[in-house]
Amino acid sequence: MKKILLFLGTICLVAGLFSAGVFTYEAHALDEETAVWVEEARGALQEIVQERDIMALVYLSDEYPVRAQASYDAEVLVTVPSGQMVEIKDVFVDDNYEVWEYVSLLYGTNEYQGYIPRSFLACSDEKFLEWEASYGMNPAANVVAYSVDGTQRYVDIEQFPASYQAALTALKQKHPNWTFVKMNTGLDWDTVIYNQLQGGRSLVYKTFPDYTKAGAYDDGNWFYATEEILEYYMDPRNALTEDGVFQFELLTYNKTYHTEAAVETFLNNTFMNSSQYAPGTSMTFAHIFWAIGAEEGREVSPFHLAARVYQEQGQGTSGLISGTYPGYEGYYNYFNVGATGTSTTQVIENGLKYAKEKGWTDAYFSILGGADVISANYIKRGQDTLYLQKYNVNPNGYYALYTHQYMQNISAPTSEGKSMKNLYASANSLENTFVFKIPVYENMPEGACPMPTASTDVILEYPQGYSDTTVYLDGVAYTAQAQNGKYVVKAPDTGAKTAVVYRYNESGVPVGMYVWTLSYANNAYTATAQPGLADLLTYHGFSIRITGNSGIRFKTGISTDVRAALTSGGVNGYKLKEYGTLVMNNANRASYPMIKGGEKVLSGMSYGTNASGGLEDKIYATTGGRYHFTSVLVGLPANQYKVEYAFRGYIVLEKDGAQITLYGPVVARSIYSLAQQLLQMGTYPQGSDADLFLRQLISDGDAAG
Repeated sequence: MKKILLFLGTICLVAGLFSAGVFTYEAHALDEETAVWVEEARGALQEIVQERDIMALVYLSDEYPVRAQASYDAEVLVTVPSGQMVEIKDVFVDDNYEVWEYVSLLYGTNEYQGYIPRSFLACSDEKFLEWEASYGMNPAANVVAYSVDGTQRYVDIEQFPASYQAALTALKQKHPNWTFVKMNTGLDWDTVIYNQLQGGRSLVYKTFPDYTKAGAYDDGNWFYATEEILEYYMDPRNALTEDGVFQFELLTYNKTYHTEAAVETFLNNTFMNSSQYAPGTSMTFAHIFWAIGAEEGREVSPFHLAARVYQEQGQGTSGLISGTYPGYEGYYNYFNVGATGTSTTQVIENGLKYAKEKGWTDAYFSILGGADVISANYIKRGQDTLYLQKYNVNPNGYYALYTHQYMQNISAPTSEGKSMKNLYASANSLENTFVFKIPVYENMPEGACPMPTASTDVILEYPQGYSDTTVYLDGVAYTAQAQNGKYVVKAPDTGAKTAVVYRYNESGVPVGMYVWTLSYANNAYTATAQPGLADLLTYHGFSIRITGNSGIRFKTGISTDVRAALTSGGVNGYKLKEYGTLVMNNANRASYPMIKGGEKVLSGMSYGTNASGGLEDKIYATTGGRYHFTSVLVGLPANQYKVEYAFRGYIVLEKDGAQITLYGPVVARSIYSLAQQLLQMGTYPQGSDADLFLRQLISDGDAAG
């Protein structure tokens, strides 16, 4: 008679030897009847193992050791984090009647076989759970909750951070058969987001709002995702709802609720409905998904397969599945495997090239091949949820972090997960046993990242030769992030009008200037490059005025041709109103922006309308097709000789009655250091008046301290 392990009696000192395949172990202290019963249970389990892969997850501990024998004293083969996927191969009952599972697992690129107590494994495999119930091989199965001061708590949910627990508890109370497994990534949240923003890994579709887009990825259908929208979709806490949580479901096959009828119901309102056979076959799509998912050795959720194809193909009009695309007639790629590129044509042709290489000549072979790719290369290698197929955040996985990601669409796990939930609901299966593997990151925000409703990101595409990450918005410096060949800088508000970046030579001397004008509409910035204003203001060095009111002179240049255009027809509609030079104590720049009209900033106009209403136009020199205009800081006392002063040119332009102010690069010098430089260069003959003046200036500066 079969026994329920929970009620096994006293232990007798009997030893039995069991072996299975290449591994051997001893079962100690089981009476003869119990030993026979355990062996019978093992035999029944082996029948299941022969026909299917039984997948489970390590849980209820941040990390857990896999041991060489079914004993807490046995050698530790490897310690794995919560959420590690294992495959159950056999069962062992120790002398304390504790059930251990013999498992195999892939940790990184290494394979291990060893033992883990059943109580630290979460499994949703229907046949395995039936076997367990029949033989009583999971005595802790009903120990899922406890009460503290009248409040019910759940052992699986207790493993999660506090910011996860309320939503998970609400789900558990509604669906007691659901199990939540913490996937302990150990990854820093900001680092994960940064990496997922690189290399075109994270995209949004053209229908998303402008404020979620960080520049075009292809010919107009897909856009790079902004940081804020990526954070929203990547934050697992935003998906802890009935509609969202199925992106964390283990994607294995369960016979009872993964039925052909349920798949057919889901597909009824799609291009894959059963009104006609799938191309090149005498089968409906529903039958294909169900048969392929249920096939022995694969055991992939047919709901997942159907939802994935629906996610990838939408209305079913893509050339990837038409079978008529020129040069690839008769080939189909329903899962978009290998369909990459930066244009629609490139995506289709790359995907069909892959299909042709694999011989996918009808819908059945295409879906079969795609399912095998998902099963072998994703599910069985640790990317066993919709979320992990999109975001590879398993530091111990087979593939390197942030690589081998099935799709670029950041909303795919959410929309596919909702489709999965609807499938289960239509099959009346939401109360079945589900296991959800939910990632947790280090240093996450205190609460779930909100859905953005606006953005102040300024997206700039630099011209060749520019790479500096300091971007000046209306003259104020901000640090940009390099993303996908573009630079993203966050404006402080919605009122910025210009963006400028400078180019420097190897000595750090500014040698170039590039300009964008900015507009804000639909809750997002648009940056418009102004190549006609490139190098508008250029740096031409310092000098010391020796005669008259001596002082430090700063020179700025403007193209003679560009100035002529700005004072006549204009450049892209912009006309010149004023230009000049700003000066401030360089130490004050840390606290005050160096902009026209700014606090502690002096300004001197070289071109524009003066106080008398007349035109003022001061040109210091004309060299190399550029007018030089200057500012001279005079009257400095000796105790200011060593003080650095910052200088920059400015220019005011007008278009359609609205003005913008652009700024040249900031350069700082002290009159003392400049005098030293001139002497070292031998600029003036030794003993000349200029030479003696500079030496006296240095002497006075030293004396003044």
